[in-house]
Amino acid sequence: MINMDTNSNHFESLLFAITLIFMAFVSVLAAEKAGASSSIKTDAEALLLFKNMIQKDPGGVLSSWQLKNNPCSWNGVTCNSLGRVTNLDLQQSELVGEVSFSPFSSLDMLTVLNLSSNSFYVNASTSLSQLPYSLKQLELSFTGLAGFVPENLFAKCPNLEYVSLSFNNITGSLPQNFLLHIDKLQYLAMDYNNLTGSISDIKIETCNSLLHLDLSGNQIFDSIPGSLSNCTTLQELVLAENSFSGSIPSSFGELKNIQRLDLSKNHLSGWIPSEFGNSCTSLVELKLSNNNITGSIPNSFSSCSSLQNLDLSSNNLTGPFPDSILQNLGSLETLQMSSNKISGPFPASLSYCKKLRIVDFSSNMINGMIPPDLCPGASSLEELRAPDNSLYGPIPSQLSQCSQLKTIDFSLNYLNGSIPSELGKLENLEQLIAWYNSLDGNIPAELGKCSNLKNLILNNNYLSGKIPAELFNCGNLEWISLTSNGLSGEIPKEFGYLSRLAVLQLANNSLSGQIPSELVNCSSLVWLDLSSNRLTGEIPPRLGRQQGAKALSGILSGNTLVFVRNVGNSCRGVGGLLEFYGIHPERLLQVPSLKSCDFTRLYSGPVLSAFTRYQTIEYLDLSYNELRGKIPDEFGDMIALQVLVISHNHLSGEIPSSLGGLKNLGVFDASHNRLQGHIPDSFSLLSFLVQIDLSNNELTGEIPSRGQLSTLPASQYANNPGLCGVPLPECQYTDPPTTNGDGGRTGKRSSAASWANSIVLGILISIASICILIVWAIAMRARRREAEGVKMLSSLSTNYAATTWKIDKEREPLSINVATFQRQLRKLKFSQLIEATNGFSAASLIGSGGFGEVFKATLKDGSSVAIKKLIRLSCQGDREFMAEMETLGKIKHKNLVPLLGYCKVGEERLLVYEFMEYGSLEEMLHGKTRTRDRRILTWEERKKIARGAAKGLCFLHHNCIPHIIHRDMKSSNVLLDNEMDARVSDFGMARLISALDTHLSVSTLAGTPGYVPPEYYQSFRCTAKGDVYSFGVVLLELLTGKRPTDKEDFGDTNLVGWTKMKVREGKSMEVIDQELLSVSTKGNDEAEVVEVKEMVRYLEITMQCVDDFPSKRPNMLQVVAMLRELIAGSSSSNSG
Repeated sequence: MINMDTNSNHFESLLFAITLIFMAFVSVLAAEKAGASSSIKTDAEALLLFKNMIQKDPGGVLSSWQLKNNPCSWNGVTCNSLGRVTNLDLQQSELVGEVSFSPFSSLDMLTVLNLSSNSFYVNASTSLSQLPYSLKQLELSFTGLAGFVPENLFAKCPNLEYVSLSFNNITGSLPQNFLLHIDKLQYLAMDYNNLTGSISDIKIETCNSLLHLDLSGNQIFDSIPGSLSNCTTLQELVLAENSFSGSIPSSFGELKNIQRLDLSKNHLSGWIPSEFGNSCTSLVELKLSNNNITGSIPNSFSSCSSLQNLDLSSNNLTGPFPDSILQNLGSLETLQMSSNKISGPFPASLSYCKKLRIVDFSSNMINGMIPPDLCPGASSLEELRAPDNSLYGPIPSQLSQCSQLKTIDFSLNYLNGSIPSELGKLENLEQLIAWYNSLDGNIPAELGKCSNLKNLILNNNYLSGKIPAELFNCGNLEWISLTSNGLSGEIPKEFGYLSRLAVLQLANNSLSGQIPSELVNCSSLVWLDLSSNRLTGEIPPRLGRQQGAKALSGILSGNTLVFVRNVGNSCRGVGGLLEFYGIHPERLLQVPSLKSCDFTRLYSGPVLSAFTRYQTIEYLDLSYNELRGKIPDEFGDMIALQVLVISHNHLSGEIPSSLGGLKNLGVFDASHNRLQGHIPDSFSLLSFLVQIDLSNNELTGEIPSRGQLSTLPASQYANNPGLCGVPLPECQYTDPPTTNGDGGRTGKRSSAASWANSIVLGILISIASICILIVWAIAMRARRREAEGVKMLSSLSTNYAATTWKIDKEREPLSINVATFQRQLRKLKFSQLIEATNGFSAASLIGSGGFGEVFKATLKDGSSVAIKKLIRLSCQGDREFMAEMETLGKIKHKNLVPLLGYCKVGEERLLVYEFMEYGSLEEMLHGKTRTRDRRILTWEERKKIARGAAKGLCFLHHNCIPHIIHRDMKSSNVLLDNEMDARVSDFGMARLISALDTHLSVSTLAGTPGYVPPEYYQSFRCTAKGDVYSFGVVLLELLTGKRPTDKEDFGDTNLVGWTKMKVREGKSMEVIDQELLSVSTKGNDEAEVVEVKEMVRYLEITMQCVDDFPSKRPNMLQVVAMLRELIAGSSSSNSG
């Protein structure tokens, strides 16, 4: 009984315990469910907080983000089985807004965050510190991250495996402990930001997982940290496009897994470590180009058996290329050794490299002959480049056995013999370039079998015979240059079949016959030079009717060229276009045939963009021939023509007035002909004309006074006996005699008049006498006014004879009102402007430029304004002029020179601006000011001017509707007010010319030398990025104190080229104005160091602005931001 009770108690106790456990389990489940539900709600609320920061969502990507929907169904959101957010992927969603990542801190299960390619503004230092602990993948490239990177990023997010922060605006230096906690990190990319400072002391201890590290495209300086060799698992290390100096760490020999090492475009020096050979068995790509590396190429490279791409170009490597290493590099595909000092013979062992596609030994000191057995060993060879060396002997016919060859370039060598006809077997050949050698014989007709041939450039040789008509079979030909040879015969009319032909240069030969009218069918032709031959007959009128290609995409793309312009009379023609890939432009000075010419290099660089839509010929030189007949009237239809040279022929007849419609024409030379008649008045419309030569003709009449014709030298009109007018002596007109007769009848006094009539007559006479006296008084007053007016108007020509006025068609010019945008100037008249400038006298002239002269006017109230007298562009376009002025008058910004008013008097247009007390930046820097003594600007003043000018230009680019392209940004167009604040001027000229000439383009020979971006000479289109380049030159002037062009300082280059050379050589401090250093902070070492660092950072910003490639330049919003950070950084440094 007792046992039964005991068992019963045990059973009840067990049942009670089970019940308690079950209830606890249910409670836990309920709590978990409630917690999960609460967490899901928290996730949704966090995402909605982020959504509220988005200002624009054009694609409606976040339209599904609503509380009524399950967050797991929201666009871009991925959840786990518990309904918690784990992935957020909004890449390329076109979202816009100023955001922070604080909402993500509560997403404690988030592992993947991808916001790349959106238009955010994100503060990096705060937002990156707010990411969740759980995060593994972070993709934020192209998101607008700005500011400093936090030191504790990887400490707060230790699970991060993949981080991409590329292409943002992250600034400052990497913290010393930034890479201290990267145990799990495999991929880190921070390329193309604005990182600065040194990483030589950065701490890297445990990085056993790191496979990829990319810090390229920044401004990091000092030495490369040897501690990177601790990351033995590294497969890719990219530190290119920075300012690293010192030698390559020999400890990199310990990176046994490295596959890609890119240290190009830095300032590295010293030798290539031989230790590379100890661990390069996995190395696939090695790029050390564009540094200052010296010494010879180490033989240990022979161990790099997997190497595919080797780029050591643009260094100072010496000695012969070691043949032995090539025998072991069976995987080598690309060998780039250009711009070094490598000597010895051309490496014959290249024939061992069966996979080799590209060989480039441009600009070295290699001598000897081209190895004939190079082919067919290197059977995969596509590019063989060795211009600017000392090679001699013939071009081997065996090259035809490398059937994949696309490019052969042996320019600027000493090769002789004939061009092998076997090259016609190369069906893939696209470029045959061998200019300036000693090649002779005929041009092989077999080249016509090279159906893919694009460039045939053989100028400056001793080639003879006829131009083979078979070349028309090469339907892809884009560039034919056979200038300066001994070619004879006629120009093949079959060239008319070449629809893609863009450049045809046949100058300085012995070609005869007529110019083929079939050339009109070359719809892509933009450059035609047939000068210095024996061509006869008339110029084909059809040439002016060339229709132009509708699309020239890709024409000449990839070519690098130099346009050499003759500036003296020692050589014939305007100049020539040279293919200059891999050749230093300074090499031109060593070419004997060019050395004898007085030339200038106008453009050097890659062809950056295709020609414009519906293009026609832009450059036409037919000079020094025996052409007869008239200048075709159809030439007026060549709307893109910029250079027209037809001098030294036997042309007759009148100059067609239709040429006045060539709005882009910059050079017109028709000298030494038999032209007759007047210079067409339509030439006054040629606003881009910078050179005209009509001398030695039979022209008559007055030189048109409008436009720029009267401002050019008299020598360009010489030896035309009937020509007169400024700049030649005045025209003498003989007025026909006039006769004046006073007809009147003397009334006879009637003796029979009555006494009453006598009284009436007396009264009438008295009244008439009084009236006559009144009229006489009024007339005398009017005559005095008129005399004063005549005197005032005559002062316009007597006081300042260099400018001319056309106001004779106006009845009362002095009473014309000035349309103003300021209340205090409401009653201003033209007569008051004349008084305020003393008849626009020479004493009041304060500047002149391409669009007119500027005078200082002191008004009666003592205030001063600046008056710009525009060149006479056209007698038409008044409505457009006034419309543009009304628009420009409304543009107000503290860093722009405001337009106060305008008026039109006859054919003259005057603009009234606010007067700037300190003149232009050019005057302040280079000592031309008339109003103030030049003084040395301090660094603070220069920063202030740079930022002010940037903000003004930024306003034009981004805040004006429509956006305004300045087109002529230079230091003389940066004016300084009485507070030394910068004001951008002359921006209205771009809009005005655009209104009167809707074809917004620029002549290749116009513009201000030193400021014109390189792409303008190719695309001929003005862009905002072109303005950025010009602004970068202004920044360089501020930093260096030098002019943009100066032969004494820069020789054949300019300020930009000289600065880039110094930066490449690691001599950045030599760029900085010594006067600036002399007035920098003295007696305070710390402040002085800060200023110098600022100057270096300023130089880095400037180098971005003057990049050769427009796409790599920042826009003005980014420039303003970078300059703002520079000033903000200095303030914090000084305060600290």
